[in-house]
Parts: sequence; C-alpha cells; structure tokens
Amino acid sequence: MSTHEAPLPGAPTPAPARRGTLDRVLDTIPAIGLALAIFTLYGVEAWSRKTPWVFTDELEWTQISRAIEATGHAARRGEPIYFKTIYAVLIAPFWSIHSTEAAYTAIKYFNAFLMPLAALPTYKLSRLLLPKGTSLAIAVLAVSIPSMSYVTSMVPEVVAYPYYAFASWLIVRALARRRRSDVLVAVVVSLLALLVRSPQFDTIPASFAIAAGWLWFTGPRGRAMRSSWSRRDAIGAAVLFIGALFLFNRVILQHIDIWQVSTQYWKDRMIRLGLWAGAAFTIGLGVGPIIAGAAGLRLAEHRDNKTYRAFVAYAGSTIVCIALYTAVKAAFLSTVFSTLDEERNLFYLSPIFLILTALALRAAVVDWRIVGGVGVFCLYLIWGQEPQLQYPYFEAPGMGVLTFGNRNLALNVPELRMATTIVLILSIWVLVLRRYRAVVAAATVVLLAWMLTSEITTTWGESHFGNAFRAHLPQELSWIDKQSHGEAVTYLGQEIVDPNGLWLTEFWNRSITHVASLDGTAPGPGPTEAPTILDIRGTLALKNDPPYIVTDNGIVLQATPVARWHSLTLYRRSGPWRLAYSEQQVYPDGWAPGWSTYTYFGANGPGTMLVTLSRAGYNGNARIGNATVKVGSIRIDENQQSVLAKTLVVRHAKVRNGRTIVLRIHIPTSPARVEVTITPTFHPSASDPRNLGAQVAFAFAPDDPAAVSRQGESAIPTEADAGSTSGTVTQTTTATTTTASAPASAATTPTTSTEAQAATTSTTATATTPRVMTLNDAEVRRLQTKLATLGYYSYAITGVYGPITSKAVQAFQRANGLSETGTWDTASQAALDQRLGR
Repeated sequence: MSTHEAPLPGAPTPAPARRGTLDRVLDTIPAIGLALAIFTLYGVEAWSRKTPWVFTDELEWTQISRAIEATGHAARRGEPIYFKTIYAVLIAPFWSIHSTEAAYTAIKYFNAFLMPLAALPTYKLSRLLLPKGTSLAIAVLAVSIPSMSYVTSMVPEVVAYPYYAFASWLIVRALARRRRSDVLVAVVVSLLALLVRSPQFDTIPASFAIAAGWLWFTGPRGRAMRSSWSRRDAIGAAVLFIGALFLFNRVILQHIDIWQVSTQYWKDRMIRLGLWAGAAFTIGLGVGPIIAGAAGLRLAEHRDNKTYRAFVAYAGSTIVCIALYTAVKAAFLSTVFSTLDEERNLFYLSPIFLILTALALRAAVVDWRIVGGVGVFCLYLIWGQEPQLQYPYFEAPGMGVLTFGNRNLALNVPELRMATTIVLILSIWVLVLRRYRAVVAAATVVLLAWMLTSEITTTWGESHFGNAFRAHLPQELSWIDKQSHGEAVTYLGQEIVDPNGLWLTEFWNRSITHVASLDGTAPGPGPTEAPTILDIRGTLALKNDPPYIVTDNGIVLQATPVARWHSLTLYRRSGPWRLAYSEQQVYPDGWAPGWSTYTYFGANGPGTMLVTLSRAGYNGNARIGNATVKVGSIRIDENQQSVLAKTLVVRHAKVRNGRTIVLRIHIPTSPARVEVTITPTFHPSASDPRNLGAQVAFAFAPDDPAAVSRQGESAIPTEADAGSTSGTVTQTTTATTTTASAPASAATTPTTSTEAQAATTSTTATATTPRVMTLNDAEVRRLQTKLATLGYYSYAITGVYGPITSKAVQAFQRANGLSETGTWDTASQAALDQRLGR
C-alpha cells in the first residue's frame, strides 16, 4: 500500500516502537494453540478412516503415485498416462514404505498436515486489508469449512486448496503493488497452478488476467482513454469486445470437450446443476458470508484504495470463473458419469467470501440493495433447490449440516429449509448490528460451529462408510501380496456389478497389476483386458502371462490354488492358464436370472452333469418357474468365447417356491456346456430389484464305480423339510458382503450363528497334518453340490454349513478312510478332488 493512500479502517499500520523478542513470542501463543487444535482435529479424523472408499478417485491417484514411485513415470495399471496433478508426486514417496497399511496411514497424516496449511496464505491475503486479530479469525474459519473433510481422502483437493489461497495472495499483492518482481512471481505461480489441478485451475491465470484488465480499464489510463470516446466509440468498443469473446470461444474453448459439450448441448443443465452446487456452497458457508461477502464487493469508502480495488477485481473475476467452471463440469459429468452436486469445485472461494464478509462487517456503510438482492437469491437457493441429504455425500460436504439436522434432530426438508431461512435472517441482522463487537464475535463463533458441524458430520459419515468396508475385508489386508511374494498378479472376474470389492482388493494388494474379465465387465481406472479362450480345453490368452491369477465370482482354473478368501481364489501358474469351469449370469449369492450357463472345460470323458435349481430361500407367491436345461459339447466362436456346439440332452423341470430340484444328466463326453432357461422370472422384493429365476449350482463328475448311480431327475427335500434352517438370499461382492432383503412375502428363516462359518484367508496345506478350511457361502454351495453328486448329501443346496452338511462330510470322510471330524479340511478336499477326477 502506497503512503499517500488512506488505509482501510483497522488495516495494518507501522508499529510505534520496536518490541522485544519475548513479547513477539508471547504474541504467537494464541496462533500456535489454534494450529495445534486444528492439526489435532484433522489428525484424529485421518486416524478414524481405515480404508479408502471414494472410487475411482482414490484408486486412480494410488495407481499413478505408485507408478511414479516405482518407475518415475505416471501410469495406471502399467499404461502410461499424462501428468494430471502434483498431488500424485507428493504422495509417491510414501509408497516406498513396504507395508501398504503403513503407507496409507502416512499419506492420511500427510493430508492432515498439508490441507490446513491453507490458513497461512489466507492469513497473508487478509492482512493486506485487515488487522491481525480479524485475519487470524478468518484463517481459522478458512480451515474449518465443510470441505476440509477431504483431508481423510487421497484426492488432489488436499493440495489444491492451500495452493489456491497461496496463488490468490500473490496475485492480489501483485495487482495492488504493481512491482515488476511481484507481478513476475504471480504470473509464474498462476501458470504452475495448471500442474496442481488441471483443468480447473485454468481459472487462476484467467482470473488474474481478467482482474488486471479490469483494473487497467477502470484505472487512470483506462479512464483517460475513454474520456475522448463518443457514444458510438463506446458501442463499437463493446461490440468489438463481444466479438473477441465469440472468437476466443470458437478458436480456443470449442476445442475443449468439457466446454464444447456443455455449452452447446446442455446449457439448461449448466444453470440447474450450477445453482444446485451454489446452494450447497451457500448453506455450507452459513449463508451469511455469501450475503455479506457480496456487499463487501462494493464498499464506497474504500473506492480509492488500491489494495481494496485489486482484491475486489480479483475476487469478482475468480467468483465468475469458478462458478462458470463448476456449472460446465457438472453438466458434462451428468452426460458421461452421473448427475452430481458439484460443490466440490466451488469451495476454493471460501477464503474470498470470508475476507469480503469481514470487510463488510467493518464498513461504515453497506449497499443494502446488494444485501437485499443477494438475500433473495439465497432464499431461492434454499427453497428452490433440493437439499442433498445422502449420507455421506462426498461431492457436496456443505450439505452436512442439513444431514445432521435430518439424521440427529429428525428435521424434515421443510423444517430444514425454515431453519436455514432463520439463519439467513439472523445473518442480515448481524450486518445491521455490525458496530457491536459482541454481536460480531457471537456470529463468528456460531459460524465456526455451523461449518464444523458440516465438516465433522461429513467426515464421520465417510469414516463410518469406509470402516464398514473394512469390516468385510480380510484381517490381513494385503494377503494376495503375501501369498504371491510380490510377484505380478492378474485379477480375473466376470459379472462385475458392484466393483467396490475389486477396487479395494486392488488398493490393498500392490501385486495386482492387471485387471481382466471374461465378459468385459472389468472396470477402470486404467486399462482392462478380456482374455480370449483359445480352445475347448479352456486355455486362456492373457497379454502379460502372469505368474499368479486371482479369480472371482464362479471362475475356477486348472492350476494350483494358493490361497482363498470369500469368492476370491489365488492360483499359481503350473502350466498354461486354463479354465476348469466357468459360470455366467450367476450372481455371487447363487441366484440367476432367466438365463445362465455353466461350462466345464476338463477333458475327463463321460460323466454326470448335476444341475441344481432351487427356490428354497423364497416362499413367496411367484409363479412356478418352467426350466429348460440344455447340455452339450462346446466350441469356440469367432469372438473367442465358449458356446454350445451340439445339444446332447434337453431336460425340462418345474421350479417351485420353497423347493429344490436336482437334475442328474449323463453325457458321453466332456468338455461340456449347460444352458439353463427359466420362465417366468420374478421380482423378489422392493429391496432386491433383480429379476430372478432360481438359485443354480452345477457340478460334473466323471464316471466312477463308487459314484452314486445316475438318475434322470429327483426332487431333494430342503433343510427346512428336515427340521433345519434354510439360507437367506445373500449378495456377496469381491471382498465385501451385503445382504439383500428377502421379499416381504417370503417366509425365509435366517441362518443361525452356529451354522455360519467365519470368512478368513485359507491357504493350501503344505504340512502332513490336515488343516481346517474355512469356507464362505459360495464355497459351501459348491461343496454341497459335489457331495450330492457322489451321493453323500441329499438336501437343498443352501450354502449353510449346518449339522446336515457336517454329517454328509463325516460320511464322505468315513468312506475315504479319513478322520470323521465333520469339518472340511485339506485332506478331505484332496480326496474330493481325486474322486471327481481333478
């Protein structure tokens, strides 16, 4: 600030005398205390989060940063990718820590340190205009906003927020002082912003340029130039400026996909979704700072102050740029991903509005027309935009305070709107009574509490959500890394409906370097593969020919199993990678829609194909299912997929509610394929939107004199018929388990705790003493099916390891000279594999 300028009221002024070192140290104690409190809060929040869950964001930055640490180059699943953000570079060194869990913990604490650093440049920016005490309060408020909940997530916002405040301080300082060195520094920092978060931070140099142009146009030189203009000159200049904007849009902006798609085709969504994001930002910031901040843009008493003019020019330009970007981004995402409340792109404006609010509160006169107009606009945002009450909602943490009111205070939407309206009215009264320090101090405390309520509510919800995932992960999170000894592993799945389990497994196991699926359902981020089947023996063509493969959801390989957990099985290569068998259109809980298949690739000659069709877990009023089962030889089609070549046997069956039927079909040769069609399907309940035919299970047993004599088809009583319990419909995804609600009309009996087995990692036995194998529901169903094939089990295929299954296992163990424990172990598994010709 030049000496001839009148300083703002309360602006920093030279100290009258030099102060001692002790005095200066004592002055820092409040700031140090506040800093410790802030770092402690976010450190605790980081500690409370046990696993990432914001996918695909967190997994993508993990992939890129791990690649940078390992190779020095950004990549996703081994495929190079362009530089996206410096955040990936900052967290890359942490992946040199051997333990994935320790590395993840270190990154969280790094986040908890880095993002709150936004208080420092916010304080420096505020000090250009306001005294120390006020600036300190603004700095604390700036790191108490709802979006500080991003501290616990591995996302670029963690570094982008403090960098935005840092760039804003340097830009305003350069615009105010106009020193060549300050301008050069501001230009460099503005351009480097593109490395922090692109394309959003294109708004930083754009805001800088617009503010500089406006200050020149409204400054002495601009006024001198315009003083000689006639009305025609002014109109011509306006037309020329508008034409230049159109030209810039056509030549530059229209080559940017996000801008071109949104502005040409989805202008209505830009307005609607931009206002939706604006509502979340307004509510999250407590409404008052938006109204008072708008008033702070036009304070007549500071009209001639260069620093104020520079700040207002930059504030106005950056508000416009970021608001426009938010609207464009939200509209674009709605066309390629999902319709989201994108407050996530607006929260960078928080320090700007907080400083503008402080200026308005310290002003002698405010423009009440602005207060009234912006107040009406905020009222429209409150009542005209639907509040986002999903919990947690990562994209709009500003709605956390409303979520708190809804969940903890039982307030409905109209009551939440009314409460927010009261806050709006009180905020205007604070402006009216701004000369009373007690009123302003109380309003500051209430604002801090309001924003922290949003932040803590959102963070708690995200931690709770992530910890719910953690509860369904194995105790040893990196079990695949341990069993593969760090060698490359390819994930191979199919029918991937909910990819969260896959993403979590990939995050915690660095050895998973490639992701593939038999049916093309493997998700990003990064490249995926759909391996081809080369022959009827099930030989797979994989690009990287990995030493290990982890399979999921009904895929079994002709290879050595190393470890199992839930539906995942880790195999070690012992020759060409071949499928043993594969199920398609079968959900992880065993239910299938109207069409499903089973392909057995083993070349074991003639044998019995056992097909189980069951509705034992459903006793509703759905119509009887008419099942058609085709069994025949297989061939590989032009798409390198297995299909039915020649139908050898066709069987028909009735699938009744609460009952199970098993078809034992003898075929003269294998490999073989089964295709099951069931009509009509039924919709089980409002909580389970699937159209289901029946629970299905398949097995093939080569001809064996000891095997049970073949039967055409027979109804098998359910466990419920035998006085035991039957299993409910349970949905299991990779590394996570969720239970689908049974139909309202279904009379299903819950599984008892004594019948359920814990799901933990089990490794193939290498010692002579048989080791107990813990099986998940899907593995129990497969075991029951195989025991039924051999004649040891004659009840429903439920996936429940209860007393009936235990007795069947005892009978099998007795017949094969094993200890009759009734518990499935490695010796029993080896005997079963031998009996079935595996």
